[in-house]
This record gives sequence, structure tokens and C-alpha cells, in this order.
Amino acid sequence: MEVTTQVGTAHRTRLAAISAAGLLAALAACGSSSTSGGGATSGAIKTGPGVDASTKTITTAIITPLSGQVAIIGKPLTAGQEAYFQAVNAKGGVDGWKINYVEKDDQYNPQTHVQLYNEVVGSSAFIAQSLGSPTTKAIEPLADQAHVLTAAVAQSSSFTTDPVMIVIGTPYSIDVANSLSYIVDKLGKRDAKIGIIYQNDEYGQDGLRGYTAAHDASHFNDVARATYNVTDTDFTAQVVQMKNAGAQYVIVNAVPKPAATIVGTGAAIGYFPQWVFLGPAWSEYLMTDNGTLTGKPTQVNQVLAKTVWVMGYQPDWGDTTAAGMTPFLADQQKYSPAQAPDYYFMYGYTMAQVEVAILKKAIESGDLTRDGLLNARKNLGHFSFGGLLPDLTYTPSLGPADRQTLIKKVDVTVPAFLKTIQPLFESNAAKTLK
Repeated sequence: MEVTTQVGTAHRTRLAAISAAGLLAALAACGSSSTSGGGATSGAIKTGPGVDASTKTITTAIITPLSGQVAIIGKPLTAGQEAYFQAVNAKGGVDGWKINYVEKDDQYNPQTHVQLYNEVVGSSAFIAQSLGSPTTKAIEPLADQAHVLTAAVAQSSSFTTDPVMIVIGTPYSIDVANSLSYIVDKLGKRDAKIGIIYQNDEYGQDGLRGYTAAHDASHFNDVARATYNVTDTDFTAQVVQMKNAGAQYVIVNAVPKPAATIVGTGAAIGYFPQWVFLGPAWSEYLMTDNGTLTGKPTQVNQVLAKTVWVMGYQPDWGDTTAAGMTPFLADQQKYSPAQAPDYYFMYGYTMAQVEVAILKKAIESGDLTRDGLLNARKNLGHFSFGGLLPDLTYTPSLGPADRQTLIKKVDVTVPAFLKTIQPLFESNAAKTLK
């Protein structure tokens, strides 16, 4: 499904041209077959699919869940990308080139994701968002073969060594290894009983990889491992397994709805361990009906507040000691004023930042072909997010952009309901994970 709305509204903007002239040019570009082929040039700039030299527009595609249970990640994350792209276009674009984007709803389904990728790839310079490990894994061979730069909104470790993938933030395996080091080493809980519940796919397997690496490094007391399928709705067996094993800390490698159900199931049988969520398990919509402090509390609001930590790498919402926070909040208020405080929105904004940096480098190199964009990504070098994410460095050697994790607790008094209790750190196990 593709949805298009008028630019400048407070709702979901699908085409990020700001001026009336820019909008008309963008619509003309999207509605015709005039985009340049892989060998075309425009003056000193080589152009490829999705690049229209006549209107100086670069068209990209976003493939994400805009409906279904993972839409509470896909919608705000996409809104964050929209906000930054609109801000860039409003200032004249990337060295005069405007960014257009088309959005497709895959409902977090790998087969649908492949279908939609095939629909958009011929008219897209790159894929600005491919959300999810199983879905991105499904298109990875296609993107590799065609040299299509793809923003993987999925921190599975394998994507960090694929040159076509743009990956920001800390891989899931490293987040899990760091969080276990926090429990065992920083808190000194060496005898604690620890378990993991993980999704049975690429996402879950990468978290399990970090769990195993941390166990090999510190030999913590691993008492239970349980898995579930993304379509499951009943998690009684997994929770009972943890309870019977006496797990005091449980890593939850899930998406938000299953994560909340797992915690709620535990509460229903009188089981209250310290639940430790991977970032994608969290959403502020688990706390209230509209994701804000003034919304109606959910049934699991209080148990989440008492028993959940969340792994991450972003500053607390509104923390202006991060240099990038003030301009970020200004863009959010201008381009997405109805958006509730949401770390997926922040993530989408930062993904768009690095994408624009790659486009700028490609333009400066005079090459907006597929290979030109790949070379710009591999040779981007150091990039700072102004503290919204840890800085990254892209080089031809590839590998994780970052190896740090922070720990937040659920707090019903702060925007987005999360407050940092352990600043960014890197464990010994994380140093060697690849």
C-alpha cells in the first residue's frame, strides 16, 4: 500500500518537496519515466535510477509497517525521516537537489516486503528505510546484486558487514552483551539467574548471539532460553519456563505487543523478574493509549513501570546537553507537531541525517549512480549526530557503527516514559563481537 498526502500538513507526508514549484517538479518526476539511467550524466554529475537531473530531484523509497502490530514502530520512525527530509528541502535541498520519497506498507511481512521492493527499486536512487531484520534479510540478496544502497532499520550484526546496508546505532547482539555485563559486572549480580525470550527469526537470533557471547565471557548463571514466533499471541509457556527456572533477570528480544503481553502474563501468575527489553520491544504506546503522559494508562502501565529496563543508545527526550537535541525538537515542532515524544521518531530523524550526508558526499564526488552512492557510504568517514546517537565512522572495512549501550528504566513522569540509569558504556564481550 502506498499513501500520498499533501506536503505541509500535520499528517503523514509522503512527498517532501516544500515550495510549490518544487512540488510540481517532484510530481512530474514521480509520474513519468524520465529518470536517468545508470550511465547518464548531468554536467559533472553522473546519475542513475531515481535521480532526475532536469528537476534536480532524488527519489527514494521507504518500506515499513504502517499497519499491523509493528506500525507503532514504523509510523513514528517514518515521521522522523519525513521531518528531516522536509527540513533539508526547505533549506534548498542537498546542494540544490530535492529529496522525494514514496512510502509502502509491508505490515512487517517478508514476502510483502520483497514484492514492494521490486515495485519501487527501479525508480529509487536508494531505499531510505527497510524496517525489520526478517524483512530486510528477505531483500538483502536483491539489493546486493543490484548495488542498491539500503537503510536497514534493523541492527542485526550481519547487516553491518554488508556494504549496501546503512546501519546506525548498536547491533542487537552487542546491546544484549552490554546489558548482561551491566547486570553481572556493574551491579555485581554474578550469581543472578538469567534467562532470555527471543523472537524466532533474524532479529531474535542476533540477540541470542549476544547472550551467548556474554555467557562465554562472564559465565553468568544462564537458567532458561525460550523462543516465540512473530505471529504468536499466547506467551504463557515461555513465561512459565522462566518462572520455573527462577530467572531473576529476563532479556526480552521482542517487538512491543509481544513484549507487553509477556510482562502482563508474568504479572497474572505472580512472576515479577527484572525484564530487560531490547530497544525494539519498547513503545510509549505500551504505557498509555496515545503514548503521552496525559493519555489513558494501559493495563500493564504500572507493572512496566516497576519491572522494565530498556536497552538503547539515545539521550533522554529533551536533554539539551546533547547538541543536536534543540534543532531536532525545533524540526519536530515545525514538521510533525502532533508527534508524541518517541525514540523511534528520533531514530528516523537520525537515519535521514546520515542519508543526507551520504547524498552530499556523492554529489561532491560527482556521482549519483548506484555505485557512486555505495562509494559515498563506504567512504563517509566520521559523522556526528550531535549526541542524538553515538557518532559513527563509515570506512571500506565495514563493521558495527557503534558498540555502546545505555540502560533506561521506565518512568511515568518523563516524556517517552524512559529515563537513563546507566550512561553509554562498552563491555569486554562487546569489543570482540562482529
